[in-house]
Amino acid sequence: MKRILLIAATLLIAVAANAKVVEKTFPVRGHCGMCKNRIETVAKGFDGVQSAAYDLKGQSLTLTYDTRKAKPNKVLKAIAAIGYDAGKFTAPQEAYDRLEACCKYREIEGVNEGEGHHHHAE
Repeated sequence: MKRILLIAATLLIAVAANAKVVEKTFPVRGHCGMCKNRIETVAKGFDGVQSAAYDLKGQSLTLTYDTRKAKPNKVLKAIAAIGYDAGKFTAPQEAYDRLEACCKYREIEGVNEGEGHHHHAE
């Protein structure tokens, strides 16, 4: 029995050693609290993503993820699919068009990104 426990413990340690958790930041366009919620919700839905924090002022998404499970490009592509330009992925026009008026970052000129429109649930 001790031998089985020792083998199991060794395997768990080996698996844990292979897990590589990293934190990286990616450019993502958004404009308000609703954008922040949507972007973070999509990112957190991926297996291996431990945390996702969107910075409105910095127009960036910081992901903490396990490199064995989560692939940042898949996360960014999914964010683009819901209407937000993310990294090297540009949101399709039809997805962008479905965003609420206050979320249309491409049309807001002369406004500092991330300012105003914070009245949505954050």
